[in-house]
Amino acid sequence: MKHSALLLGTVLGTVALFASSTAANAASYTQRSNALTQYSSSSLRVVNNKATGFVKAGTYQFAKNTSGANTISGVAGNQKWTLKTKYQLPTTHAAKGNSKYDMTNPQSSAYDGGHFLYVVYQPHYTKGMTNKGFVARYDLRKLDGMSLAKQQELLDSKTGSSAVKIGGIFTTGHGQSLAYDKKHHSLYMWRDKTLQATRTSTLQRISTSSLKPNKAITFHMTNHGANVPGGHELAFDHSGNAYFWTVSGSRVKVYKGTIGSKTVHFRLTKQMFSHRPGTHEQAMGYNAHNGRLYLVADDSITSFPAKKLNGRGSLKASDFKYTKFNSHREFEALNFDNSGHGMLLSNRNPEVLRSTTAY
Repeated sequence: MKHSALLLGTVLGTVALFASSTAANAASYTQRSNALTQYSSSSLRVVNNKATGFVKAGTYQFAKNTSGANTISGVAGNQKWTLKTKYQLPTTHAAKGNSKYDMTNPQSSAYDGGHFLYVVYQPHYTKGMTNKGFVARYDLRKLDGMSLAKQQELLDSKTGSSAVKIGGIFTTGHGQSLAYDKKHHSLYMWRDKTLQATRTSTLQRISTSSLKPNKAITFHMTNHGANVPGGHELAFDHSGNAYFWTVSGSRVKVYKGTIGSKTVHFRLTKQMFSHRPGTHEQAMGYNAHNGRLYLVADDSITSFPAKKLNGRGSLKASDFKYTKFNSHREFEALNFDNSGHGMLLSNRNPEVLRSTTAY
């Protein structure tokens, strides 16, 4: 989101306050140095990821079973995926009786590898260029002992449930980039705009206890003077490296970097992919079980080995795995458990589906 003059005038390392009252004690830093490694177009090469097909998003549909078990299976591609409902998330428009907490529009999720799943919600009434939302933390150990119907009704009453904790309202931007850095035990997300790029980008760290921002780093990325916008997705590998992806024309660009205590650094990896996976770039995931990064669009999942982005890159067409689905659902996030099973967050109605196969 667009920063105030206070942030733009902040000296690197000086603590400032968020404009949002819910994050009044959060530390904000402005990085004055360029956060992007410079590159030339001639240094990039195009990889023909021909296994990846383009899925055009149409009119979204509701799940066939809005309060029970659903199955989403691949219909094309070179990797088989079948996902089945694991958790039915709350569908209330007013969690615990509070209309500010509309839980019908989740935008992303992050799994800590233990027993907590974090979900970002963007209530419909907050849509616009100053989008606000909130984070809910689900205790999966408690959800595992409940029926799908019980999971869905957790926050219908004013007393709520100990299985779910809800944080305060804050500026989330679109909210589709929540990611967990397992190495540093931290939650991060972009505070992005939904409709336009800006010269500066902001990454904010979300407290895993208060579920509100406790730090933000604002920075700029330019390449030989040209502005490079930040991403709308985010993922971390097992070493704490951060990734995001964007689309330029029909080609996919993947960025890799690090998020420090007060500064950020990214580089455009040397390989562009010739085929984008779908209309909307919805999410990015990392599977520590197989070391692969996953690009998620609606009804589309494509992956490749993360290590082959290193240096000048060594990806080949045969490195890409792709699956097309025909669910007409909105794919919001893809996380992986410790065994390598995928956990897909889908909307209409909100639910988490787990893959029947470990990858």
